Amino acid sequence: MKMRLTDMAVKKLPLPESGQVCYWDETTAGFGLRCSTSSKSFVVLFGPSRRWKTLGRYPSLSLADARREAKRFLSEASFGKHQEVRVSFEVAKERFIADCEKRLRTITVREYRRHLNFFGFKKDLAQLERADVYRKLDELIDTPTNQNYAFTALKVFFNWCVRNQYMDHNPIAADKKPARLKSRDRVLDDEELKALYSYVRTNRTLFHDMVALLILTGQRRTEIGHLRWDEIDDGHLHLSDERTKNHRSHTLPLPPTAMHILETRESEGIYVFAGKDPEKPFNGIRRVKEALDKAVDIEHFTLHDLRRTLSSNMARLGVPIHVTEKILNHQSGSFSGVAGIYNRHSYLSEMRDALAHHDAFLENLINS
Repeated sequence: MKMRLTDMAVKKLPLPESGQVCYWDETTAGFGLRCSTSSKSFVVLFGPSRRWKTLGRYPSLSLADARREAKRFLSEASFGKHQEVRVSFEVAKERFIADCEKRLRTITVREYRRHLNFFGFKKDLAQLERADVYRKLDELIDTPTNQNYAFTALKVFFNWCVRNQYMDHNPIAADKKPARLKSRDRVLDDEELKALYSYVRTNRTLFHDMVALLILTGQRRTEIGHLRWDEIDDGHLHLSDERTKNHRSHTLPLPPTAMHILETRESEGIYVFAGKDPEKPFNGIRRVKEALDKAVDIEHFTLHDLRRTLSSNMARLGVPIHVTEKILNHQSGSFSGVAGIYNRHSYLSEMRDALAHHDAFLENLINS
């Protein structure tokens, strides 16, 4: 859209509800104002393929200064001082990872690399469009990666590329976590659950005992992986509000098989699943999970899928949904709003019966 950019016009131009809108100055060719959902930036187009260059944000950069900078930049570009930079996704990705290794934790760098490896854009970075990104994200639905994490990693990467002038703008800068991305709904069927549960019960290791407890209780990975001996008392698991995702303390009756697993473990150190160092919780899950995946030949699953699987099997066993939500320590659903405020019943006996029923279901499953 072309218009005469004035101080008053720039001030009054509205921000779009989504995406970006560019207003090109009628008096200075190639100079304009780009409005996104949260900001206004002065930009200039130059070169044969009309490459973008962001000059600065309004109002930090005034219109007069931006127009002056645009004229200087366009003049220099006409003499070849500003050549277009064409960088492939793979080259930029390796440079990004190398930069991250200097300033971020090893696990963070590893996850950035893992998620970015799922994207294999053939276009140069400067040519990527929003549609290209979502086309790739749609392809990740059936892969082991998490779409939301992949989206976040890509957004961080694109912002880094803009700062390093490999791209003129981030094509997904204005997007929050897209609603169109599918959430995981993986539930292990009986044959898969039988194969996994039989394996971890028969081949007992530190990690396999942890997986067995996740299957038996439906608790979150960190809640079991960081489990301390002082959190187990009189057949119950007691988690403080500091140890749960929703910051609500949680007491859970442990089913018989879970108690048997815990009782046969040596209770040395602080953590139940301490590795070589008894002062630290279980670490290195990714490596041992990959080994488990190779040993148990079933479709890819995550440890969090075991929580969803327990919930589904509880429904099959006729356990009321509010009891299952108590077991999972869910704050929403049956215990949201007024119900959560006034219903202070502990449901300990109901949870104990449900988990014992589920325990028996698992035993029948592996013995069938």
